[in-house]
Amino acid sequence: MKIEGIPAPGAYLYTLMTKKRKNLDRMIAREVASGIEGGRLLDIGTGPGFIPIEAARLNPNLEVWGIDISKTMVKLARRNAEKAGVDNVKFEVMSAYDLRFPEEYFDLVMSFGALHHFREPLRIFNEVYRVLKAGKEAWIYDLVRDASSRDLNSFLTEVGLPRFPWTLAFRLHGLRRKEWLEDISKFADQSRFEGYSLEDSSAYMKLVLRRF
Repeated sequence: MKIEGIPAPGAYLYTLMTKKRKNLDRMIAREVASGIEGGRLLDIGTGPGFIPIEAARLNPNLEVWGIDISKTMVKLARRNAEKAGVDNVKFEVMSAYDLRFPEEYFDLVMSFGALHHFREPLRIFNEVYRVLKAGKEAWIYDLVRDASSRDLNSFLTEVGLPRFPWTLAFRLHGLRRKEWLEDISKFADQSRFEGYSLEDSSAYMKLVLRRF
């Protein structure tokens, strides 16, 4: 059974691990911050909030929101934002199946490392479509858990992570490439989005959903 929210003990452990992967989070945050000049950004399954905090720091013109179903994660994310001195980011406890935002509210929706937790991706894609402005995109990132050892080792070197314990961490999370190419692509095609593409970075995938 997929665990859609990480309970309290696991949330603290996950936060400690995530602090070690700051180069990876910064890489994603830079890409996100450069992909939106201003307006509102939503991060789904935000965890301890490091990616939206960094995106908010890089682009002060953004109004950044991070949501997570875990109360502990949101508490930690708020604490991390306060420590970082970033005031243009807000965190709320919220289900990705029921986004409490108006229609066409966000200029970009993103998620990193949460897709493999979701039991019903199609429902989430359609809810993301509802809150996304016309002409905008959603960027959904997650790991490729069966990436080749060569690709994974190269990626870990690129982001400055040691092979232990990160090889194991990457193997236990994310989606297999077949799941990306078959299941996730099928859900994207069935969703309300008018277009989508998969960007393969070997160790992780980026699903781009486009609302016309």
